[in-house]
Amino acid sequence: MVRLIVTDIDGTLVPEGGSRVNPEYMTVIRELTDLGVRFAAASGRQASSIDVIFHELRDRIYYLGDNGACIQKNGQMVRGMYMEEADLLALLKELREMPGQRLLLSVEEGYYTDDRDEDFHRLVFEEYKGMGKVVEHVEDYADACIKLSLYCEEGARGIYDLLYDRWKDRFTIYVSGARWVDINGLGVTKGEAVRWLQERYEIKPEETVVFGDNYNDISMMRRAGRSYASELSHPDIRQAAGDVVESYEKDGVLKVLKQILKEVQNEK
Repeated sequence: MVRLIVTDIDGTLVPEGGSRVNPEYMTVIRELTDLGVRFAAASGRQASSIDVIFHELRDRIYYLGDNGACIQKNGQMVRGMYMEEADLLALLKELREMPGQRLLLSVEEGYYTDDRDEDFHRLVFEEYKGMGKVVEHVEDYADACIKLSLYCEEGARGIYDLLYDRWKDRFTIYVSGARWVDINGLGVTKGEAVRWLQERYEIKPEETVVFGDNYNDISMMRRAGRSYASELSHPDIRQAAGDVVESYEKDGVLKVLKQILKEVQNEK
């Protein structure tokens, strides 16, 4: 029986940066939670940005924000995984000399950036609907950081390749979108957040279903008996998943959720 469902957002439920989903999602998720199924939205987004999509369900579901570094329910943090301040400051110093990326630092309250580009501000605070502000120096908030994101206008892979080998022993580093590289504390992953939920509610991997589309979703696919990759995802992601789901354009995840709802109803 399915007891836990976890879904990624960008590239899985909505196009990257989108905030509107089919209203049927809310109906189906509400029915699933009424039947005792736990539900979580797992994203590289900050929790405030997840809440824009799932606000009406915030008392029912978990937000696994910032790649699982910040777990919230009903607006309250129940688990936070912070980055090592000294290591983060060293990384920021190197990034200041690296062209082609814009810094976005996540804390519990929202996003901070010291980048002055107004198009970037619109992307973060209007398209992604993130709470936060522009500050003088993001280094001043390093002690409270749960994730550092790099927006790479020429594509994420080049910046990722420059950073990974040098910093992989101190951080978890992912390509999380076509133009995004996400950096968390070592060992912080969506999969670790899913494991925490499974242990909290004594749920087995075979009772877990996961949906995703990018490299930061593979860790949680490995924690699930049933995992689905978007048909639009990279072949590496589709290979890591147990099955492929239709894209957000076709409400592929919603179709599978409806199937799971029927399964759970029949088992009750």
